[in-house]
Amino acid sequence: MRILIAEDDFTSRSVLMMFLKKQGHELVVTEDGAAAWRALQQPDAPKLVILDWMMPEIDGLEVCRLARTLKTDQPPYILMLTAKSDKQDVIAGLEAGADDYLTKPFDFGELRARVDVGVRMIEMQASLREAQSKIEEALQAAGKIQQSLLPRPLADASQVEFAWKFEPCDAVGGDIFNIVRIDGDHVGMYMVDVAGHGPPSAMISVLVYQLMNAHNGILVDRTASPPRVLAPEEVLNLLDREFPLMRFRRHFTIVYAVLSLSSGELTYSNAAHCAPIVLSRGDGLKTLTESGTVIGIGAIPFGQETVALSPGDKVVLLSDGVEEMGNEAREFFGEERLHQTLSALRAGPPSELVAGLYATVTAFAGAQPAADDVSILAFEYKG
Repeated sequence: MRILIAEDDFTSRSVLMMFLKKQGHELVVTEDGAAAWRALQQPDAPKLVILDWMMPEIDGLEVCRLARTLKTDQPPYILMLTAKSDKQDVIAGLEAGADDYLTKPFDFGELRARVDVGVRMIEMQASLREAQSKIEEALQAAGKIQQSLLPRPLADASQVEFAWKFEPCDAVGGDIFNIVRIDGDHVGMYMVDVAGHGPPSAMISVLVYQLMNAHNGILVDRTASPPRVLAPEEVLNLLDREFPLMRFRRHFTIVYAVLSLSSGELTYSNAAHCAPIVLSRGDGLKTLTESGTVIGIGAIPFGQETVALSPGDKVVLLSDGVEEMGNEAREFFGEERLHQTLSALRAGPPSELVAGLYATVTAFAGAQPAADDVSILAFEYKG
């Protein structure tokens, strides 16, 4: 281990050097606090420091305080060496940033033991950093996979135009949403919000994604002849059976809607998710309030409702990360701001609506980081 000795007393410094060299350590030796501080600022600075309390120019307490300001992945482990034995002096040293202390005159056995503890702590921290780096690398990869599951444009559905935005608050999120071409006349869309954040929630969201497809999932009953598009409430009932809370230890909310391209009828069912919002050219803003409880607790039925869309009407699906976005004043973005923002953006295409809403929400938050995933999915029915 490379060790920095900062000791102005010749005898103590010589004894420390002799003992630690015999233990196999590489040494950097300074005689005052200023030189010790310069040594700690070097790229190859030692990670273990034996620091005398009373030194010229800068004392050991100040070197401790300065060392704790260093921007480094591995802060130095500081062993304070002092003739002071009063409890308040020891507390002052620890509060200044020392990790341990040893009083003069020191016992060689105790010195060796305390240095060995410091070496083990440094090695343990290095191991933890390496493990954390691997975890973060895996999370980044998982986040890219999750991003790849976001919707793709429907090239063969000129009657409807979609836009969306997904911003997880962690590397991977518990939100997921998609657009599914079910058959020649029907397009399904859903938004899921799994309780919690991180990998466990993301894994459940991916499981839901795998089930919510038209080819081999639960959206179509292919035992019927011809195959039958399941009503949204039926789909939520199936999800409620597939994801019991007792098994997965997490519940989730979901809103699932099916749009008839020919008629403009939108049928939706909601399991405690944020209510969809219709922006109509004729009737203004309307919240679709039909809703049941969360998926996983077996409290079906969920109910469903059908609304008729006219050409030019827009529908917005959101996660609660939008309304619950906070700012530094501890205010939420809230429903009122949401409705005001959507009303102001209603005339533009879905892409401008989504971009404008996200920009407004993030501007409201300012420097405050998001506490939840933000998902926005909007479409315009063109008739």
